[in-house]
Amino acid sequence: MKTTGEIFFSQRHLKKLSLVKIARDLRIKKEYLEALEAGDWQNLPEPAFVRGFIKSYAQYLGLDADHTLAIFRREFDERKYPQKSSYRKQKRLMFTPNKFVNLALIIAVMIFIIYLAIGYTSLLSSPKLEVFAPPDDLTTQVPYVVVSGQVEKDAAVAIEGQIVPVDENGNFSYQLELKEGQNIIEIIASKRLSPKSKATRIIRLTR
Repeated sequence: MKTTGEIFFSQRHLKKLSLVKIARDLRIKKEYLEALEAGDWQNLPEPAFVRGFIKSYAQYLGLDADHTLAIFRREFDERKYPQKSSYRKQKRLMFTPNKFVNLALIIAVMIFIIYLAIGYTSLLSSPKLEVFAPPDDLTTQVPYVVVSGQVEKDAAVAIEGQIVPVDENGNFSYQLELKEGQNIIEIIASKRLSPKSKATRIIRLTR
């Protein structure tokens, strides 16, 4: 008894048809038609697709599709190819160089966007300001006070409107003369484009 492939091959040659024309008319890859005629099941898709190919090919050649499928079922043992479907799925998921490059570009763009977002948030946030001395609500008889503290890097500090030096670690210290009575000392930290940070200390000078 002839195999499915032999039946297709004989009928096609009898009708003097080329695989190129049949592939174009049926919209089935020429390689699949060649594999069908050769009985090369390893190079064909899953059995469900193969059965569809056989039915279309048989009808195209004027053969009995049901009879041809019956021959195929006797001839083809799906148990011989248990990993076929799994293999093809894995193959479709394999990374190609182009996919790897595209993935790398997407990751790079995402990292850049996150970097910009963090920088933008940092830019719009008030600079951190800590005042170590003097304590708030202090009463003293000393006519001056030393205001010291720490500010975030690249921020400027002004005490009572006077810009004071800040070292590389953000530390600052400034001696301020007091007037008799209540003194409200205003310490302001500023950074370009960011809202200002403000702290106040109330100092009372008594005689």
